[in-house]
Amino acid sequence: MATDPGILPGAVRDMEQEDLEAVLAIEKATQLTPWSSPHFRDCLGNANYLCQVVTENDEPVAFLILSRILDETHVLNIAVSPARQRRGIARALLQQAIRDARADAMSVIYLEVRESNLPAQSLYRSLGFEVCGLRKNYYRLGDGHENAVLMQCLLTSGHK
Repeated sequence: MATDPGILPGAVRDMEQEDLEAVLAIEKATQLTPWSSPHFRDCLGNANYLCQVVTENDEPVAFLILSRILDETHVLNIAVSPARQRRGIARALLQQAIRDARADAMSVIYLEVRESNLPAQSLYRSLGFEVCGLRKNYYRLGDGHENAVLMQCLLTSGHK
């Protein structure tokens, strides 16, 4: 993913094994059911995954993990350090992912988001994502479960 200079407040680069400690800290600070280290290691070792970090002073402050299957891109995980949230980092990462997916002739980007995560859903809608389904009891939530809202961004002509 070639990010335009100046779009993000930090540098964007491929995630490396050395980033995992910082990435895990961001994950644990931002997710109700965080991924474990093996989840991230599996993604780093797979050619079908794109794992990136946004850094400030060479320290990861955000990350994005995508998978690509045929003509589909899937946002598997995105998070921004709590201290860096509300600065447009997630928006810029996703905007770049959308541009790159279009350039690579992808037809759609999918993602899932917690039903209760209304700020994230609002961000995704503002970028052209639309609700296309619901996954019942997808996420763990305390002693119970929470639905996932499935969203898609169609990349064919005539769509955002």
